[in-house]
Amino acid sequence: MKFNIGDKVLFKREKKRGLIVDIKSLYKVVVKNDDGFEENISVDDIILLEPLNDKAAAYGTQLDKKDLILEKDSPVNPNHLKRITKIDLHIELIADDYHNMSNSEIVRMQLSICRERIETVLNSKEKKLLIVHGIGSGVLMKAVHDLLDEYSLRYYLARDGGATEVYF
Repeated sequence: MKFNIGDKVLFKREKKRGLIVDIKSLYKVVVKNDDGFEENISVDDIILLEPLNDKAAAYGTQLDKKDLILEKDSPVNPNHLKRITKIDLHIELIADDYHNMSNSEIVRMQLSICRERIETVLNSKEKKLLIVHGIGSGVLMKAVHDLLDEYSLRYYLARDGGATEVYF
């Protein structure tokens, strides 16, 4: 991904945000973190924040392509689009007070919401469920996959690894 000076970023391996103040090369940038310190960072260790809502874009590198539902030249059955449910498990979208929660409490809350939505979808006419767990360290993804195994559901990891697709 190409970054520009002034871009707001999120550190992948740490709970920090920053602002790009200098570009050293295609692979290295200087980021001024929230604490006011400048750090030389590999571009692989940061994620660009979405400009519209300032939430972490931890959906992978193909975000701009995978969210395009329609192609201009391809007809789409509107009934097909209604039968897909999306669950976004990013904690900043679920709870406002997540900063005071431990990691295990966060994962339990995310799995509880995921379980409720799975049960709702199982009792509906939905054909597909998209569970967005993010790429991170993989703890939530593994927990979601274990949950799906409990229900004996067929699922596939999305191409970028930030989501799991479940088919009924």
